[in-house]
Amino acid sequence: MGGRSRLVNRAILRTLSQHSSSSSSSPSTLPASGSGANAVREEVKSLGRAGGAILGSAVDESGARKAQWGAGWVFAAAGLVGMSGGAVGSLHTQAEEEPKASIVPEVARPASKPRVVFVLGGPGSGKGTQCAKIVDSYGFVHLSAGDLLRAEIKSGSPDGTMIQNMIKEGKIVPSSVTINLLKKAMAESNTDKFLIDGFPRNEENRADFEKVTGILPEFILFFDCPETELERRLLGRNEGRVDDNIETIRKRFKVFIESSLPVIDHYEKIGKARKIDATKSREEVFNAIDPLFRPFLETDLQRATEVLLKGIDSGDLSTYERFCDPGMTAFEPEASGHLVKGLDFHRFYFNKKVAGGNEAENFRQSTVTSPVVTLLDSNVGLVTYTRLVQDRSSSEVKAYNETRLWQRKKVNGQFEWKNVHFHRSLA
Repeated sequence: MGGRSRLVNRAILRTLSQHSSSSSSSPSTLPASGSGANAVREEVKSLGRAGGAILGSAVDESGARKAQWGAGWVFAAAGLVGMSGGAVGSLHTQAEEEPKASIVPEVARPASKPRVVFVLGGPGSGKGTQCAKIVDSYGFVHLSAGDLLRAEIKSGSPDGTMIQNMIKEGKIVPSSVTINLLKKAMAESNTDKFLIDGFPRNEENRADFEKVTGILPEFILFFDCPETELERRLLGRNEGRVDDNIETIRKRFKVFIESSLPVIDHYEKIGKARKIDATKSREEVFNAIDPLFRPFLETDLQRATEVLLKGIDSGDLSTYERFCDPGMTAFEPEASGHLVKGLDFHRFYFNKKVAGGNEAENFRQSTVTSPVVTLLDSNVGLVTYTRLVQDRSSSEVKAYNETRLWQRKKVNGQFEWKNVHFHRSLA
């Protein structure tokens, strides 16, 4: 990630310095966010080709998924709308949706229920390998029903003994046992994105899970692989598991066909089944999976941007510091055309507002219109938008074009989006 970070920051700095050197120090002469974002993309492409294509085709416009929020302010150019309380629209993928007037961005909080993807496939279909890649690339927590059951066996509990006997016989463990283990694991996690591997195994599992948890999966990922290939893989992995023998393998595959395929058929009928050809190489399988999980990153990036803007409007410095990288660079009107490095400049403005008078009067309200989220790869994203800003103590409304470059970094063992560059100019 270090190479990618240096590449993207170099592209941003070179692009903005070119604009800065060719213009006056007046903030209004800085490029608009849209043109700035395009320049950034072109510069990253150029540097990628020159430097071994670190980002490669990931920055190609055809490969970058874009997601649009609802328009927040319809008559901005004509100045026909007053500023009052409201909430900004969430992530929208249909550009033709009717624009909705809104003023103050409401924090897009994590979903009240976990975002779950079920992962099914015959024994040896490669679910565990691909789940590990999804965890690393998209920040999911991998919950293997099989691993949870085996851990319970090792605990020596009565449930563990029962589970062990049923696995030897190739039978499916009662739903209540597995669901309780899954609920406990999700409750102990500090994320809301889960890959549940090897569950639900049958219609009873599925119905009970949805009834007990109230969770409908985002989709079910099905690794399709023939029995002969599964046998070859399982007999060759030599992990010492009690269920890795030819007789048990064939029993497990028979149970899978009889019990799990109806689950896949159910989700296929409601448009939530995603079938993957698991006979291909690991790289080919992951390339087929990748487009299914990028929208999760787009949603996470949208939420991070909304929370950050809410923190800025309310004067919440701690939120600003949480979402901005300590080494963040910025080009904005307050800097009179200079490139700002680090957060000290921004801390000054936060503290100045708080010290300036009644705290409530220092709050401002704003709305976002025409935002676009573009993933350059799974760890780098651009968010561009126009923001209308009004201080609570003033009736003046200012319009800014803003571009934020985000990078996903690991902090205390968890992936977080960090704003590494910010570019703002008067619209």
